[in-house]
Amino acid sequence: MNSENTRTYLAYMVIAMSFLCVLGLFFIEYPDKNRDLLNVSLGTLLGLSSAVIAFYFGSTNKQKKEAEDSNQ
Repeated sequence: MNSENTRTYLAYMVIAMSFLCVLGLFFIEYPDKNRDLLNVSLGTLLGLSSAVIAFYFGSTNKQKKEAEDSNQ
């Protein structure tokens, strides 16, 4: 397993966990005392998800691929 595969697997896990948490909000009833913990956890996961999306679809990844293509 190389580092590119590891990054991809971690990205999939972060996106899947975020999706499952948001989906869980619709189907699972949480106690009011857990509301703050849920808000912080979901905010963190959604922030990580946006970082994953920015990395894979942002200009940094495109510049890296262009540099790799020009070296070949």
